[in-house]
Amino acid sequence: MSKILQGQVVALFAFDIGYEVSLEKLSSLIATTPVQPISRKKQTPAYLQYTTPPQMLHLGLASGHFAAAGQIQALVFDFGAVSISYRWTIGQSEDVALADLPRLSHDLHAVNLEAHAREQAENLMRKIEPAIVRPKLATLVEDYYLFILEKLDTSLNADDFLQQHRPTLAQTLRFEKTRLSRAQQDEALAQSISYYEQDLVLIDWNAAIIYDRDYEDAANVLELMNIELLEARYIDAQLDRRINEYAAHVRKRYEWPIPLRTPYKQAIKDLAELRVEYSLLAERVENALKLVGDLYLARLHSAAAHRFYLHEWERAITRKLEIVSDFYQFLNDRLHTAQSQALELVIVVMILIELIMAFTHK
Repeated sequence: MSKILQGQVVALFAFDIGYEVSLEKLSSLIATTPVQPISRKKQTPAYLQYTTPPQMLHLGLASGHFAAAGQIQALVFDFGAVSISYRWTIGQSEDVALADLPRLSHDLHAVNLEAHAREQAENLMRKIEPAIVRPKLATLVEDYYLFILEKLDTSLNADDFLQQHRPTLAQTLRFEKTRLSRAQQDEALAQSISYYEQDLVLIDWNAAIIYDRDYEDAANVLELMNIELLEARYIDAQLDRRINEYAAHVRKRYEWPIPLRTPYKQAIKDLAELRVEYSLLAERVENALKLVGDLYLARLHSAAAHRFYLHEWERAITRKLEIVSDFYQFLNDRLHTAQSQALELVIVVMILIELIMAFTHK
């Protein structure tokens, strides 16, 4: 069995920390490093870059789990999200066989790193709160794991690597120590992307394996995809909550409308702001990294989006934004109808008063 001479294990935890982060103000509060632009190692055009490069912060060492301590980093995005990453090197200070990966992945996934990552996010928020617009740490979290194999003791092309180690790779992606069935192996390994004969990326719903010396771009895209999935889940959950709240306004009737009264004024205003706010957030997240055309990273992004069911989340969000628009229109129409009826009633009353006064003075 092949040995890993150089590699990494990365655990990613994405959190929503507020509506927006001023990266300029963030840099003035704490030492940060802008994420490097997407390289052109695989002939990526220069315009395929971050719209607003996120800022990276070093949070300390990650002890335990592996022979050597790892690094804890935070990647802060301007649309109010942060990715806490734990990064360990493997294969340099200890012998790690490729067959050990399923055990490593299983044990790492079983550790409650999420609670520690949330503490890191909370501590970071306290330090950078002045840079955050409407700071609030959401309860949702999205985790993802990367197993990066930079160098093995035997040189294999992508096809041979996949064929010779199918059971091991599938177990690693699914955090299983027991060999999976052929059908489950096929399912776990269904999304594979290669550029050269010597590189391969295997993408599953909660983990990916990157077999490549030049892994940085692929790892960055997958980290961003994890953020995109978190924000999609966050927007969906917020829309669910707000729709339930405003459904009560739709069911509530005002039996005695008063002219010029606006009982739905605040609800109509909130619905209009809600629709715009979450539409803009979804747009900013989607456009955080410009990847267009049938290119390597674009195909990687597309494969990950398919594996994460991101398009289904986006369709659900679109439907819920349409419901919000329907609520807005419905309340507006009901308000206008009620006010029109009230004004008509006032006019009728005034005419009756004039008639009564006319008969009284005869």
